[in-house]
Amino acid sequence: MDHQQLLQLLDKYLRNECTEEEKQAVETWYGRFESRHAAGMPNTAPALEAVYRNMVEQLQQEGEWVETPVRRIRTRWWTAAAAVLVLAIGTGAWLLFRQPAMEMVQTAAGERTTITLPDGTRVWLNVSSRLEYARDMHNGQRTVQLRGEGYFEVAPQTEHPFVIRTADLSVQVLGTAFNLRAYPEDASLETTLVEGKVAVNLLRDPGKRQLLSPGEKLLLTRKKGVVPAGQQDWGEFAAEVLEAKPVNDSPVGESMWRNDRLQFKNKSFGELAKIMERWFNKRIVIQDTALNDNRFSGEFRKEDIQRALKALQLTADFTYDIKGDTVFIQH
Repeated sequence: MDHQQLLQLLDKYLRNECTEEEKQAVETWYGRFESRHAAGMPNTAPALEAVYRNMVEQLQQEGEWVETPVRRIRTRWWTAAAAVLVLAIGTGAWLLFRQPAMEMVQTAAGERTTITLPDGTRVWLNVSSRLEYARDMHNGQRTVQLRGEGYFEVAPQTEHPFVIRTADLSVQVLGTAFNLRAYPEDASLETTLVEGKVAVNLLRDPGKRQLLSPGEKLLLTRKKGVVPAGQQDWGEFAAEVLEAKPVNDSPVGESMWRNDRLQFKNKSFGELAKIMERWFNKRIVIQDTALNDNRFSGEFRKEDIQRALKALQLTADFTYDIKGDTVFIQH
């Protein structure tokens, strides 16, 4: 394992994104460190912490240290990571902390934005979403992290595939346009291909892999029991490839949010409430669980939340009360 591979592995471990095999590799390194410590090695934790602080100060002075949302690490596992580095390369350990400077773009509820990445890829970021990417992508490192939903028009670089990682998925593309929805709190994940080709696989089980053609959508639903007929068993998910149909001026309905249009199909009240919370920046409390028996399909354009709720009342029997930023819904 070379230095760069070790650095990438440690980064994934500290972000809790390792496969079981990768996690075992890191913890094996740590076990070797602990065995040496138990054999009579002095307590090196204070010295390691001092080295770490010196590294941070030096990188800050050089303008190469960028704060990220994940910064605090429990002492035990920070010590483990430091121990791995010391075991691997001795006094040169600090060099491995020269990670590429990262940028982060984040949208709040009710907010959407568009950005162009350093490699020329255009990204539309939907509400309550976050994208992390390297400030310098010209060295072939085209891996980004997504939480939420984004539409990507990927700049073609055949020799350097573009990879998007979420909490559960890895999506590899060459030059293509597609929509990826991966909110951790949602019951399902969707990858919808507009043009080109993508390969989607589970991070924890890369053998679960699906190639998509234009106009296809991979729907992964978190399992609640037996996998329905016609769907594949992907561990904690039930996988299904569906047809993604164009809608008006959008090549697929799943990307209509880029034009300030919220489309939903066959959603329970609870599922729709989560979508509306992000879209309208309101907290929605359904006080009568029987309302979840209702299913909704439709589209909102530039309605405010009151007009949207009144539209839903045309097909479901409920009342609502808005108090500040919270909407209470009852039968």
